Amino acid sequence: MAEASLQHLIASFKGFLTSGDYSDLVITCGSDSYNVHKLVVCSRADFFARAVKFGGKASSLSICISNSSDVAKEATEGKIDLPEDEPKIIKLLIQYLYEGEYEPRLSDASPIATAPRGDMSHREVVRTDNYNTGYDRKYAYSFPHTCDSNGHCTKLCICPHHICCNACGYSCRDFICDKCTRSTLPKTFPATGPPEQLLIHAKMYEIADKYDVVGLKDLVLEKFKRACVSFWDHDIFSIAAHYAFSTTMENDKGLRDIVSGTISEHMELIQKAEIQTLMTEFNGLALGILLIKADEHGWVKK
Repeated sequence: MAEASLQHLIASFKGFLTSGDYSDLVITCGSDSYNVHKLVVCSRADFFARAVKFGGKASSLSICISNSSDVAKEATEGKIDLPEDEPKIIKLLIQYLYEGEYEPRLSDASPIATAPRGDMSHREVVRTDNYNTGYDRKYAYSFPHTCDSNGHCTKLCICPHHICCNACGYSCRDFICDKCTRSTLPKTFPATGPPEQLLIHAKMYEIADKYDVVGLKDLVLEKFKRACVSFWDHDIFSIAAHYAFSTTMENDKGLRDIVSGTISEHMELIQKAEIQTLMTEFNGLALGILLIKADEHGWVKK
């Protein structure tokens, strides 16, 4: 019942945008024009709230306040012009303001199920050390591991994090070390839609920051992450990655961390000339990948 009520509310909002009923503000971008409602757009995007308050034409940096007759006329008529933005991105922004979503929508598909306990079919070993000097023997890294039933173990040193006599009292059953293995399954839901959405998401992240849009960055990050899982080997990935690094501050790690994580998951990408160029241009990207790999392989002692 609650879900049905929510869907009805969203449908009503979409209907108001489509029909323009009760509209009290016009947003224009290029040849596109949207009859919107201040209650919706101003509460969802602080930039528009400021634009309505001061009136006039919006620029990429601030609201341009002027005494010119044109701007005064725009303010009087309840109009905001966005001349510097891409019409297709503003269209998606307006959709988000009214629906809480934008195309392509998040998939309702389920992620691949997690492997059952003791199953290594979808995991791989990550060796962090080879030899235990205290016991004078090599780590076995034999997962899953089960101790002998008679109370001792022929593979005492399983890994740096598990010595059977100390850790389990010779009672291991299908033990797999989470620190010495990692899943080879996708870590997120699959993306729907074409590969080109990668660049769209990067642009939507920029627009979310530019117009102070409530909740949009979080949605973009989830969509961008899913798209990277699905389309990391497509040519558009490097283009979207470059856009993400070019349009965000160095301390804004959202998209940047996803790009770094994607490349570190698929190191074959660094053989591509465009990825090498990207890493040369943005030192933070190369450092991010190095730090991820250092953490994975235990190169840096904590």
